[in-house]
Amino acid sequence: MKTPKPILLAGTSLALALATPAVAQDLYVQGFAGYTFADNANFAGVIGGAPQSVFSDFEDGYNIGGSVGLKFAPSGSSVGFRGEVELSFGENDIDALNFTGNGPGFEVNVGGDVSATFLLVNGFIDFDTGSKLTPYLGGGIGVGFVDIDLIYGPGVVITGNDEVFAAQLIAGVSYEVGANTSIFGDVRYIQAYDVEGTRVSPGGAALVSDDLSRTALNVGVRFDF
Repeated sequence: MKTPKPILLAGTSLALALATPAVAQDLYVQGFAGYTFADNANFAGVIGGAPQSVFSDFEDGYNIGGSVGLKFAPSGSSVGFRGEVELSFGENDIDALNFTGNGPGFEVNVGGDVSATFLLVNGFIDFDTGSKLTPYLGGGIGVGFVDIDLIYGPGVVITGNDEVFAAQLIAGVSYEVGANTSIFGDVRYIQAYDVEGTRVSPGGAALVSDDLSRTALNVGVRFDF
């Protein structure tokens, strides 16, 4: 099985951050909040004795989070490195569902949401521009605690609480507003792998699963110590 690209980037960035000899190491804490765009999901499984799926279209949502980390500044280098631990939460309401077992067309009486809490280890590369602006690239790996709570039709639900592997890619820029304070904006793409839930209907229960992903546009503030 091939290693997903987000895992390779995150592992490489974090290894560099932790292994590079540095002349300065600064502890920092940061918080962020953002607007999220969840990708469509296709919860698939054997339902009623045949392979079926529930196509899921989500509304835009939100996420919030924070992290604690270390900055590493190698001597004579135009790049710096950071390693951090992130805790974040996000939620997206359901917009439409389409169960293949009911033929074409979206289901009625749709409601619910999918939410997730992520605990991730991130690695970053910061690019020194000689100004207060610092672009950066990064990635992370960790665990996602995903909560599925969807309902449609006459008493049909998809529910689940699953702990799964998660990975993310990050690109952004920070701006120094004070000696120890920066504001930043970034784009984060995160994916939770093989999230499982249970579809329960008057006809019985069935296990369904899919990868869940979203893109977040975030703004935040960072404090150095």
